Amino acid sequence: MYAAVEHGPVLCSDSNILCLSWKGRVPKSEKEKPVCRRRYYEEGWLATGNGRGVVGVTFTSSHCRRDRNTPQRINFNLRGHNSEVVLVRWNEPYQKLATCDADGGIFVWIQYEGRWSVELVNDRGAQVSDFTWSHDGTQALISYRDGFVLVGSVSGQRHWSSEINLESQITCGIWTPDDQQVLFGTADGQVIVMDCHGRMLAHVLLHESDGILSMSWNYPAFLVEDSSESDTDSDDYSPPQDGPAAYPIPVQNIKPLLTVSFTSGDISLMNSYDDLSPTIIQSGLKEVVAQWCTQGDLLAVAGMERPSQLSDLSSGPLLKSAMVKFYNVRGEHIFTLDTLVQRPIVSICWGHRDSRLLMASGPALYVVRVEHRVSSLQLLCQQAIASALREDKDVSKLALPPRLCSYLSTAFTPTIKPPIPDPNNMRDFVSYPSAGSERLHCTMKRTEDDPEVGGPCYTLYLEHLGGLVPILKGRRISKLRPEFVIMDPRTDGRSDEIYGNSLISTMIDSCNCSDSSDIELSDDWAAKKSPKISRASKSPKLPRINIEARKSPKLSRAAQELSRSPRLPMRKPSIGSPSLARREFPFEDITQHNYLAQVTSNIWGTKFKIVGLAAFLPANLGAVIYKTSLLHLQPRQMTIYLPEVRKISMDYVNLPVFNPNVFSEDEDDLPGDAVREDR
Repeated sequence: MYAAVEHGPVLCSDSNILCLSWKGRVPKSEKEKPVCRRRYYEEGWLATGNGRGVVGVTFTSSHCRRDRNTPQRINFNLRGHNSEVVLVRWNEPYQKLATCDADGGIFVWIQYEGRWSVELVNDRGAQVSDFTWSHDGTQALISYRDGFVLVGSVSGQRHWSSEINLESQITCGIWTPDDQQVLFGTADGQVIVMDCHGRMLAHVLLHESDGILSMSWNYPAFLVEDSSESDTDSDDYSPPQDGPAAYPIPVQNIKPLLTVSFTSGDISLMNSYDDLSPTIIQSGLKEVVAQWCTQGDLLAVAGMERPSQLSDLSSGPLLKSAMVKFYNVRGEHIFTLDTLVQRPIVSICWGHRDSRLLMASGPALYVVRVEHRVSSLQLLCQQAIASALREDKDVSKLALPPRLCSYLSTAFTPTIKPPIPDPNNMRDFVSYPSAGSERLHCTMKRTEDDPEVGGPCYTLYLEHLGGLVPILKGRRISKLRPEFVIMDPRTDGRSDEIYGNSLISTMIDSCNCSDSSDIELSDDWAAKKSPKISRASKSPKLPRINIEARKSPKLSRAAQELSRSPRLPMRKPSIGSPSLARREFPFEDITQHNYLAQVTSNIWGTKFKIVGLAAFLPANLGAVIYKTSLLHLQPRQMTIYLPEVRKISMDYVNLPVFNPNVFSEDEDDLPGDAVREDR
């Protein structure tokens, strides 16, 4: 076999990612039919829970066709938990998602008409140690650290509950493959067995000195009927070749193995909970996380290497790195993947029919591409060349046949959709439309109020992996009018290097701290802070702004020209809108090249113009007009005019996109191709 971390930028959230869960994407028309895993499991949804109490649901894809249609919305940030989310569990047969937070709150989410909503809520007030769906998806097993266990239906009805009196805590709970028994692991190395009706069956001591971290079976998590329909699309990233199938036949006619992970790093492979001669895997790792692939033939064990494994200790302290080891059903070591991750891997999950292994470490998410067969020479060459290249665009510089260049480009096709914006090309990301038809949902937050430098600031964040990525920043520039200037979300006074390649190393360095801390990324990435949005929180009151230093341009234009206040590098506006050339901003703390656009308005705040300030943007970017009723000032109709901005040569940038005279304050109508929205 072969495994390698996917090439591309490091995927990061704005807080620690604590748990992962993946499910395949099945079209609505096929939900009642047998699932063709080979076809539909090329696409799926990854659920993440982070330290800010936000659940992220992000679209993933393993096929290499860049022109493949994607869902209209490819990321959801689900908010509702009041503390960090420690467990996420998909129910694939019923297409539901269960999430648990550190305070014991349990939410069951369901998607309806493109929106996620909470279907069930359970809050006992005690910490949840594990949540597991039965293999048919009809029942849920909930175990609490204080010894209380509960089994309920997928619709929320309680079947039975029991209080287990123990001196130690329950750390995990699982169903047997036939869903007739439940097993609980404890912190003192015991396994408690109960039947599906809550009757106690057995207490077994597996280890006297080590506690049990987790338990699992090398058995599919859900019994989804798989059709025998073949499909030419392969979710493997290597080209089709003659020989064995891309994936081995699922383990059949073999008794499932019970896998028990201990705090010491050892893993026991047992035929049953009372197996007297289990197979012991000494991984040599600490803080291990283990999970079987869906096929049941490959066990992934992730953890930190122990100090005894570090060589050349005399040269100074060495940073420990996380490792992933793969074992077969006999406990034989097959492959070791060395990573550069300096923090423990807290969660792993398989996806895309076992061709991807997703790992969470701190705020970072890593995707590992796994080849189950003996790796071909072509695959090894692809990975070696891709490691030497920096970006996908460098492939075209190689003197290779087009077919090989196309195959080499597949190594850079990201699994997580959409990838985070490239920090080096952030302006292109916010200025030009994306190649696909997907929608990018954003959140705007008020970030700071500083009367000395101007009005309040607002930051526009892109929702990604349950976190927020800053993409634009706006600042109010007028006391009387709702006028703003839009700029890059950079920290004032910093150089451009903070938004370059050093950003990734900054984020990784910020991860090297205690696991219990709630990590925030550097200010360069998180734009000071990206806190969890609280529904009950209220915006802070606006501080008083010195009106003498923030006079409106129209009211004090002559005085500002005499004081020679610095101007923004504006492009020459079109004829008919002379007022745009006389806007001045008394900002001295931000470099001028950060400005992208300006939003101007009339005195009543019913008409807005968007003016491009950067050299690569047209002078006129659009307009918004509100039409209010005579009885009250709430907007009854909103008309939006937004011309499409294309990435063209600089010779055509100055061409007028539309007539700016239509935005005069004496006219109400826009051209016929405007977008109108009724409120």
